[in-house]
Amino acid sequence: YKTLIATLVFIFSSSLAESTVLKYVQNNDKQNYQSALLKLALEMTSKTDGPFILKPQSQEMSHARMLLYLEEGTRINISHLAASKDREDRFLSIKIPILRGLLGYRVLMINEKNKDNFASIQSLEQLKTKFVAGFGTHWADMSILNDNNIPVIGSTNYNTLFTMLSRNRFDYFPRGVNEGWRELDAREASHPNLIIDKNIALYYPYPVYFYVNKKNIALADRIERGLNIALKNGKFKKLFFKYHKNSIDKLKLNTRKLFTLKNSFLPDDTPIVDTSWWLGNFPEN
Repeated sequence: YKTLIATLVFIFSSSLAESTVLKYVQNNDKQNYQSALLKLALEMTSKTDGPFILKPQSQEMSHARMLLYLEEGTRINISHLAASKDREDRFLSIKIPILRGLLGYRVLMINEKNKDNFASIQSLEQLKTKFVAGFGTHWADMSILNDNNIPVIGSTNYNTLFTMLSRNRFDYFPRGVNEGWRELDAREASHPNLIIDKNIALYYPYPVYFYVNKKNIALADRIERGLNIALKNGKFKKLFFKYHKNSIDKLKLNTRKLFTLKNSFLPDDTPIVDTSWWLGNFPEN
């Protein structure tokens, strides 16, 4: 009888348990994988840590504003961000790379008229001296391109970059393996002259982590435990390939020249990302 009472009290208490509320920015389908992975991590810990509620914030806000909200712990309490010294200082990171290194491998979106010019590139120096990149001025890896002396034209508007490339305002737009083909598909009607170059890939170390407010240690701990459980039972890997296999297959890395850039903006203790799930061997230049 006492055992029954204790069980009923536990069930009743659990039903009243306060849900973990996750507030994050999601304005388009680009974040679907990250949202699905976050949900998976929380599901893996629901028995031990209780229920959760996902609250994607769809209102338009600048990246700087989102980071400010995350720092304040108000309207946003979690985000996925590429690692940097500044972000490690401002936020608390869960050091499990959620994209397995994909974002650091860049293919070049180009104007179809220039495909022969890019097919003839043999070295990083040739790329630097003859061609100009386009990139978002507010993106963290803009500093990486500048630090590697890559000529680059910036824009604060993401969609404008595709129009600029289409009109030959610059020569190429470096895109993550998880980004380029999806972006082309979405703009097939508006920018049919854009393609992905088949000759080159850029690489710089660029792990992406979940970040939370510095004070939200309990949330960081829960997500880390959930991700580790999903790594062990294979659900993390299954979800990763559900969203990225098509892009990885299209990449054909073993046929490309790889040009490596340095990333001076990572903390010295940043762990090396395990890319063994998807990365094959291909020539490095």
